[in-house]
Amino acid sequence: MAVVNENVSASELHEHWVELSYIRGPSGREISTAVDDIEAV
Repeated sequence: MAVVNENVSASELHEHWVELSYIRGPSGREISTAVDDIEAV
């Protein structure tokens, strides 16, 4: 899992930064989600 700050804005004038996590499962497929959506199991 990696956590990054990413600008998700479509406009260069109004930046919108969010904290995203990228998770790679056993299949090798990578998904992204908001960091707040991650829960320890």
